[in-house]
Amino acid sequence: MKPKKILLIIPELIEGGAQRSISKLSIELARHHKVWLVVFNLNDRQAFDYGGKLLSLDVVPGTSIFLKLVAFWQRIRRLRKLKIELGIEVSISFLEGADYINVLTKSGDKVVLSIRGSKIYDETILHKMPWLRHKILIPLLYRKADVLVTVNKGIAHELRTTYGLQKSKIVTIGNFYGLEEIEKLSVEPKEACVELIYKDPVLITSGRLAPEKGLTSLIHVFSGLKIEYPNLRLVMVGDGPQQEELTLTSRRLGLELCLGSHFTKVPDVLMMGSQANVFKYLRGATLYLMNSSSEGFPNGLAEAMICRVPVVSSDCPYGPREILAPDYPFTAPVSEPYISSCGILMPTIHSEADIQIWVKTLSGLLKNKNLLL
Repeated sequence: MKPKKILLIIPELIEGGAQRSISKLSIELARHHKVWLVVFNLNDRQAFDYGGKLLSLDVVPGTSIFLKLVAFWQRIRRLRKLKIELGIEVSISFLEGADYINVLTKSGDKVVLSIRGSKIYDETILHKMPWLRHKILIPLLYRKADVLVTVNKGIAHELRTTYGLQKSKIVTIGNFYGLEEIEKLSVEPKEACVELIYKDPVLITSGRLAPEKGLTSLIHVFSGLKIEYPNLRLVMVGDGPQQEELTLTSRRLGLELCLGSHFTKVPDVLMMGSQANVFKYLRGATLYLMNSSSEGFPNGLAEAMICRVPVVSSDCPYGPREILAPDYPFTAPVSEPYISSCGILMPTIHSEADIQIWVKTLSGLLKNKNLLL
């Protein structure tokens, strides 16, 4: 097969599932093709390795509507020029902002959009000009792409039914994982202080610290469990805009919290920040928790399963259902715990009653170790 000139486009390479996926894809494609990975602008927090050559459009995000439009057109102009200069044959974009400029700079290249999450349930869309995105940008621009790759069948259904996009252009491909590499990384030793935490039962979460991940509610669940299990610990791996809020919530609930792996007294909550090797913290945990409001193909959930950690996840649209209970059609989220052979689906936490359902379910799991096998 003749090597192709491939351009991968994403706003930035900071913490996030899409960023991790494009990182892995760039490395694999670079084994056989000429690859360039383009970001909107470089910063000091490139969280992932990459294959090929990293380029930047050097366009800073605008702070007002006018400046946002200026930045948008600068990205289009610079990306179009880049595609022509490099002779790009295939352009693959991750995340919505990158999708728009990928489509609008089409110039003889095959345009592929990788759709990582629900558009209907995405909280960022709900708060940022939803009518413009739902009624104009997504339906009009996405139809100009050559291929739409979704990470689950629920998103594919959305694109067809909500936005009227052509079925023949939509392909569903889940994320891929290097099992041998994960296994090797998972057995690397933890820091001496952190090992002390794992002498007790450990609940763990991983990923971006953002509102759509429902982490504040998980801290409330953890606080409720501490009444019955005083030695229970919560480990959170990841960075994001909600770190301060999560810290304040923990302290307000009377929980001892530590940022980082150096402490003298074992904390209730350990916030590890972003880690190059999340797998060594997954290995040995008692339960992996996820309470997202929507998910594509959640890396953290899949990676916990690979590391043999029992998983408990909100039944949000649509990834967890397709991973944990693929034969259980998604018509509506569960209102009670649903136990499958791969894990447990839970109602997304919206109320105190939901918190109590989680506390009761997790308490039962911690009490009966056979259920964790």
